[in-house]
Amino acid sequence: MRLNNKLAATITILLLLATMGTVNCRGEPEETAEIQIATVERGDLVVTVTADGNLVMPREVKLKFGTPGTVKEAYVEEGQKVKAGALLAKLDDTAQQLALKSAQYNVELALNELVEKIHPALMGYPGLYPDTSAALRVEQAQEELRKAEEFLKQSQYLEAAAELRLAQHDLEASYKIFNVPQIQKSLYSSADFLGTLVAPIENYPDVSRAIERLEQDIDRLAEIQRQLGQGDYQQAQAELAVAQDKLQQTYQLVKSLSGRIRVSQRIGECCWQLMSQGYAVDAATGLMPVPYPDTSTALDWLRQVEQSLQEIQACKQSDSCDALEMSTLLRMAQHGIDMSQDILSNNELIFRSGVNLKALRAYNLNIQLAENELRNAKEELMKTEILAPFDGTVVDVGVKENDQLSAFDYSAKTAIHLVDTSTVKMDGMVDEIDIFNIKEGQEAIITIDAMPEQEFTGKVTFISPFGTQLAGVVEFPITISLDPSEIELKGGLTATADIIVEKHENVLLIPNRAIKGSPGDYWVEVVIDEETLATEKRPVELGAQNEDFTEVLSGLSEGEKVLID
Repeated sequence: MRLNNKLAATITILLLLATMGTVNCRGEPEETAEIQIATVERGDLVVTVTADGNLVMPREVKLKFGTPGTVKEAYVEEGQKVKAGALLAKLDDTAQQLALKSAQYNVELALNELVEKIHPALMGYPGLYPDTSAALRVEQAQEELRKAEEFLKQSQYLEAAAELRLAQHDLEASYKIFNVPQIQKSLYSSADFLGTLVAPIENYPDVSRAIERLEQDIDRLAEIQRQLGQGDYQQAQAELAVAQDKLQQTYQLVKSLSGRIRVSQRIGECCWQLMSQGYAVDAATGLMPVPYPDTSTALDWLRQVEQSLQEIQACKQSDSCDALEMSTLLRMAQHGIDMSQDILSNNELIFRSGVNLKALRAYNLNIQLAENELRNAKEELMKTEILAPFDGTVVDVGVKENDQLSAFDYSAKTAIHLVDTSTVKMDGMVDEIDIFNIKEGQEAIITIDAMPEQEFTGKVTFISPFGTQLAGVVEFPITISLDPSEIELKGGLTATADIIVEKHENVLLIPNRAIKGSPGDYWVEVVIDEETLATEKRPVELGAQNEDFTEVLSGLSEGEKVLID
């Protein structure tokens, strides 16, 4: 236990030397008797429990690649400080990119199987129109940006960076679907119908705008990724909000080009016939309403809703109908309405061409399976990159360019060893006598043997429920989290913590050596006359005590002086 600096400054010790005037037989003066007098003053009493231990850095990780391959590049060096989300190393991802393209192709096939069932006269596509999966990838990028923003708000920078990189991959894939030579050729024409050469005419300006917007979105996400790597998280979060708004506009444009079924200018005889039967094109959407073949099922659900409403009416008129029964009937009616709406709204693309409900469900299932394969392919692609999970210092780089990581050693070989030197804890031991005075959240003052003049602060964050016995002495492990400091500490340093278990402010204090007696019968010698050192015995009531001073509850007044042995 110890006294804080403030208290040490408030206690004044008066030293009076009384020299005995006698001389021994050898003519030498006898030993000087030292008498000390202390003034009773007010101060702060801090009661502490000592814990000895060592500093540790718990945020330390040995990062490994998640898949075998050839190291493309290590972007960091030993001793380099990095921010959470920064790209540290990367494998050659050629195989993963091919797998991603294959998964993308399967999505395209699944979507096309459904689209092909719609009468071609209703398809508003040009001859080389972008595939419908382009809109899917932009839609996935939107979801990944949303997740990245949520992770940033929660200071989960690694997760935010990972989602951001996935969004970049999705936008690049959509861009490649649009920006192919065949589509580029179809965008412009330079001759009229008579063959006369004229200035280039843009056939599909919306496609050109989509390509341009995707390029801008990709550049915008790359800049946000750079800001994350530099630790500029607030700016990244602000830019991410802007990127989401811009990407929403891009998505609407891409969707209108690649995911909508429109009545084209090449309307055939079948479509004119449909329009003559009352199926008019919606002026706002350009879509032709499509009859649903499973109307009977929806009507069955609506009949059940009607029956439920009748039961609700009967229940309302009945005296025996309670709130629980009424609530149950309402839920059943709502369920029937939801089912009917779901059946009617899930099949907007079905035309009278003969697609039945069973076939539609099979097509939709194939699409879901292909999309799941695409998500898995993107996750495999992310295993080729190592991102910093937190701010830290690179203490070791275990790979270099062109290193081969086999299927047997990739998961065992440390690529980057990263340590967060700003997060420091002390693992210490407390004697069993003091353990019940220790509580989580208590403040502590830490001193380090290597820097005895420097004090650090922290809080108790863990107290082990199990003690350790060594040489007959039982001690309990505890953990103290140090507060951030400008001084960069090192793991393993020997440290001592004084844990503050009690703190009494502005109380009367006397030195422990002034107290005499035993528990229940404490007393002190109060100095009546300093010249003659006359004293009187006075009983006192004591409070908290540390290794130097004791709180006086009653028996003394501020300014009085007491004798110290």
